Amino acid sequence: MGFQELVTIAPWTLILQICNLLIQMLLFKKFLLKPVQNIIKQRQELANADLDAAEAARTEAENAKVEYEKQMSGAREEAAALVRSAAQTAQSRSEQILQEAKEEAAAIRAKASSDIAQERRNAVNEIKNDISGIAVSIASKVVEKEINEADHEALIQEFIDQMGEAV
Repeated sequence: MGFQELVTIAPWTLILQICNLLIQMLLFKKFLLKPVQNIIKQRQELANADLDAAEAARTEAENAKVEYEKQMSGAREEAAALVRSAAQTAQSRSEQILQEAKEEAAAIRAKASSDIAQERRNAVNEIKNDISGIAVSIASKVVEKEINEADHEALIQEFIDQMGEAV
């Protein structure tokens, strides 16, 4: 075989090679391309399902976050209301205690004033009794003696001295 034969084109060889190529393409398409495409399609479906699940989970997480924030704001408002209520209760209790203390102080003052007035009346009555007794004793002494000016002044001085001792 010469060089010339290698370079020349044989029509039957060319046709057979083209047929061989077509058969190989059909076999590759049937046995390789379709299964590979099916595997790629399955993987694409799995990836899409994972993406859909991730999107659903993200949406659910956002909804849960919104719900949590609502609950937290509700809890904050409830806590603020409790604090306000406690402050109002404390304020009213404080005012009530102050009012009770004022009423008790007024009652103590009134009782003290009443006691002082009673003691004053008792002291005045006691002094009147003492004065009456002294006056009676002076009168009895006066009746026993005849009084002159000097005796009269001496009796008055004695009365004053006795009054000073009694008080």
